[in-house]
Amino acid sequence: MNSDNTLLRPGNTSLPSERQHYIRQLLLQDGRVLATELAQALGVSEDSIRRDLRELAASGACKRVYGGAVAMTPNTGSFSERSREHVASKVRLAAAAVQLLQPGQFVFLDSGTTNLEIARALPDMALSIATNSIPIAATLLGRQQFEVTLVGGRMDHRIGGTIGTAAALEVQAMRPDICFLGTCSVDIELGIGTTIAEEAAFKRLLVRQCSQIVLAVTNQKLGTASPFAVTPLAEVSRLVIEADAEPHKVAQLQGSGVPLLFAARG
Repeated sequence: MNSDNTLLRPGNTSLPSERQHYIRQLLLQDGRVLATELAQALGVSEDSIRRDLRELAASGACKRVYGGAVAMTPNTGSFSERSREHVASKVRLAAAAVQLLQPGQFVFLDSGTTNLEIARALPDMALSIATNSIPIAATLLGRQQFEVTLVGGRMDHRIGGTIGTAAALEVQAMRPDICFLGTCSVDIELGIGTTIAEEAAFKRLLVRQCSQIVLAVTNQKLGTASPFAVTPLAEVSRLVIEADAEPHKVAQLQGSGVPLLFAARG
């Protein structure tokens, strides 16, 4: 737990409902909790805490990990709804992310609302770009310095792009230099995750096919988990995060060894 937390200890720690409310608040604040620390803070047994965590996990509030739990991703709503959230943060992340590009590269832009901002921020240089995102392809229409390939297949309204067998077959023939991978969650232990099984399989294919994997991630996704795993953090070439990301989460990421790139402050 974050040593700076200011949450009030429940008045009656014998009540699971009060303990679990406290744990939920800690998960929102810190992203993860440890059973030993919770037991000490609440003055109850670790067995009681483990039961609380099992019940919270069953309700979808967290995912159990060894020794504790991680908050579930807040990534919900349609693509259109998500594209209107945290826009200023995504614009700053995009401005940092495009600095990694070099003329002549083959770039894959995975579907995602932050990646949509990356598409809008692309500099005027010669690039070959492939994407499974319909909004990204539409954004690039008319920018003739880019050679754009739209990956076909079944369109999924939740992600704003194509996934499935047809899309995977096209990607299998590609060897992009760099992929901006969309993600729902990032955690030092659980790695990269998403909320849709078929999308997770498509992203795992991108990780295998692309030389570099770059993620641009808003603060809300750091230290959270998703139902479906994509790849460990060790497979990520660069993680682009916000300048005001919580210090303890930044320290955890730095300890994991993944290279960080910070966006400009707002």
